[in-house]
Amino acid sequence: MHVRLRVGSELYALPIENVLEVAELGDVAAVPGAGRTVLGVRNFHGQVLPVFDLAGVLRIPRQGWPPCLIVADQGGRLAGFAVDGVTTVAPLEGTPQQTDLDYLAHATLEDGQLVGVLDVAQVFSALSEESA
Repeated sequence: MHVRLRVGSELYALPIENVLEVAELGDVAAVPGAGRTVLGVRNFHGQVLPVFDLAGVLRIPRQGWPPCLIVADQGGRLAGFAVDGVTTVAPLEGTPQQTDLDYLAHATLEDGQLVGVLDVAQVFSALSEESA
């Protein structure tokens, strides 16, 4: 099962086992001196959650402020991904195709649209570098 999401005009999917929650972005407190993809931090059930602009990580142009937040987990590390929308939660359709694009495990064609399946470990690694 994968959570389908929209970043800019592109479609991506996250494995459901890495997704803790989907919510509105809500209030995010800026962090002075943070990296370019860090939107800030917010409260997540009493914990400080770093929030990253997934469009910035993936280098995708976006208009405006992203309305949705996906709280992701990678080996006990939590991060919020600001995205433009969440469309469905369902198994992937189509045959996975290898890709050499950064942050993608593979891609698949669904209903004539390319869906990039995010490599969560690679994204978290990039976030660690960005926030260091």
